[in-house]
Amino acid sequence: MASKGILIVLNSLVAEGCPQLALQLAGHWQKQGCHVNLLCLQAHPTDLQSEFECLGIPIHFFRLGTGFGRYLRLVWLTFSICRRLKPSAVLCFPLGWHSFIGLGARLARVTRICAHVGNLPPVWTGLAFAKFKALVQLGRPFTSRLLCCSHYIQLAAIRDFGLTPQETRAIYNACDLRRFIPGIRVKSPHQFYRLCMVGRLEHHKDQPTLIRAVAHLRTLGIDTELWLIGDGTCRNILEVLIDELQLSDRVQLLGSRRDIPELLNQVDLFVFSARRDEGFGIALAEAMATSVPIVASDVGACREVLDEGRCGFLVKPNSADALALGILEVLHDPESARLRAIAAREYALANFNISAMADSYGQELGLG
Repeated sequence: MASKGILIVLNSLVAEGCPQLALQLAGHWQKQGCHVNLLCLQAHPTDLQSEFECLGIPIHFFRLGTGFGRYLRLVWLTFSICRRLKPSAVLCFPLGWHSFIGLGARLARVTRICAHVGNLPPVWTGLAFAKFKALVQLGRPFTSRLLCCSHYIQLAAIRDFGLTPQETRAIYNACDLRRFIPGIRVKSPHQFYRLCMVGRLEHHKDQPTLIRAVAHLRTLGIDTELWLIGDGTCRNILEVLIDELQLSDRVQLLGSRRDIPELLNQVDLFVFSARRDEGFGIALAEAMATSVPIVASDVGACREVLDEGRCGFLVKPNSADALALGILEVLHDPESARLRAIAAREYALANFNISAMADSYGQELGLG
């Protein structure tokens, strides 16, 4: 891999999701002697900029502007940077944009171009999805493979984007699970159970259902505390809901945090409330590695990550009552929860480790 080079393309350097995935991949490949460059389509936020810089990875920013001209500009700028850096491969995380990036890279004679698929194709958005699908179709001649974060997403991409199985591959997302070590739970000084969810405050994560579940538990006489870790566009909506349900003393919005391993060892239960367009849920893998008991929505990605429920308790999605009862059942059966948590850690370490993910990506990108 010493003579290989790769250009990784991101929307931004926000400290969540795809940028964190890219950071893990970049660090792994760099240790193997691969020359890594990073390209960002947006200048802000820059949460992870210092971490990429600590690895010595050059960061480039494009100024695309607005209007139709930005697409042609993206093709030209990609062509220019690939001519200058001469990478052997390009990995693009923004799906849709990868079509123009792929065209520019092909014109610069880059041989391997892959794009990441991290969410369910949004078929319910009507005309917006039709445009999105057209972009994916446009990119087919320039894309070596679409790398899907789960088999659930891979099957949906084949079906909804009209692709062939050979154009896709399922590669699980991963993170540095060595940071997530089971420890002695730091119990709350209060008498109530402490719940936690980690995830972007966006519509596909469905924190509102979890907040309503906390309210429902209170009506059942079960007092709980909820930590919501992450940030996003729905923060104001969640703040209004918390006030409406009079839960401001029980639900805390902790924002984006870098001490997730320590926080997970301070909770009694990890809850992952998601809608069906959830693609993987790396936070699930982190909780599994920490051996925290888990309750999650029974949607395709969560069912796959939790090994059909062997590693966590699955409940009906988008139902506060079902989620509350699921939480109650797990809290009242600690032995069953403990056995599931042990199985979860073993499964996560075997299936969601960085080395396996990076090697699989490397195969598709011709880095091996």
